Formats: sequence, C-alpha cells, structure tokens
Amino acid sequence: MVLVPEGSFTMGCTEGAGHCMTGGLDRPPHQVWLSAFVIDRTEVTQRAYDECVAARACSAPASGFDPAHDGSLPVTNVGWDGARRYCLWAGKRLPTEAEWEKAARGTDERRYPWGDELPRCDLANFEPCGGTLRAAGSLPAGASIYGALDMVGNAEEWVNDWFDGSYYATAPPRDPPGPALRIEHVVRGGSSRDDEWHSATTVRMWDVGAPAPERGF
Repeated sequence: MVLVPEGSFTMGCTEGAGHCMTGGLDRPPHQVWLSAFVIDRTEVTQRAYDECVAARACSAPASGFDPAHDGSLPVTNVGWDGARRYCLWAGKRLPTEAEWEKAARGTDERRYPWGDELPRCDLANFEPCGGTLRAAGSLPAGASIYGALDMVGNAEEWVNDWFDGSYYATAPPRDPPGPALRIEHVVRGGSSRDDEWHSATTVRMWDVGAPAPERGF
C-alpha cells in the first residue's frame, strides 16, 4: 500500500479545463481536507481475489476469471457488493470518492496521475492501446505522485460512495463520507476501453453496482 498524507486538495474540475463533464457532475471544484490514509498500490489482481474465493469469503466472477493463467491481471466482473466483501475479508475497505481522487491527482490539480500531459500507452492502458487488460501495475511511468498505479485506464474502479450528481455542492469539507443511500455507486478512473477524456482524474461515472468486464477495484 502507499501513503497519502493528510491535508487539503482541490476536488472536481475547474471550469475551462477542457475535460469537465457536461451537466456539472464534477463541479463545483472545492477544497477537501482528508485525514492520512493508505491505498493499495495496484488494482486488486485475480490472484489476490482468488485467495478470498478459496477462503469462501468471496464468489468467483461469472466470467473472465482464470487466476491460474491470468493471475496478474486486475480482477473484473465483480459487483460493488463483491468488492466490498473482498475488502472486508482483507481487513481493508473501498476508498471514498474523495480519497480515490486525491490518491490519483495529488494536490496540484493535475489532469492525470502523472501530470497534465495527454495519455500515452507507456503511461496508461486506455482505448488506443489495444482495449484489453494488462498486468496490474505494469506501467510505472504513469504512477501518481504518491506511487499509486493504474489509477486511470486498465480496469475502472469501484469506490465506496453512492452517486449523487449534486453532492459536490453540499459535501462536508473534511473527510466527506459520500451521500446517503442512493441507487448507483461511483466508478472512477476509466478503463482500457475508454478514451483520454474518461481517463481524467476528475471524471465521475456510476453504475447500480453490477459486475462488468472492464470494472475492478
């Protein structure tokens, strides 16, 4: 795991940045103070998830799961509940949306984990790079300032929060826990099937919690 120290950062997209979402779903930009936390350096792999399956604490994904041959790939086809169960088994938890964004973006409002330079295939596994998963953590040049890998591209990632498009306007400024019960959960980071726009660190996506072949945690 890597340490993200306590302190403030700007969460959300600044108007005119060129990658803000229509409808203001990643706005307004606002200052958030977070306590220090640690986050896994890489996406959870098939090999790691298989240990939870072997312990009968997790259910094997319905498809795309072959840890004997693809153990270093991110585990996908796991719904939000399944991701949460794995984290509990591992003695951890899913990051909040604010924690995910700070781990990916740092404190200098960068567009991507490595800075403002547009993605390349040595920095992120996104759609122009073939559209298939790669081994978790295999692109060290794309690390965030804290050393977290694959924060954009490869598998998109569940976070703990429910999705509320207006939450940024009302979120508490210190350790925001996410909105109260809603329908969808937040998904972050884009996938190997997404373009550079979806790979920006401020872009927010959401789903009802269902498994998907491009989605991990």
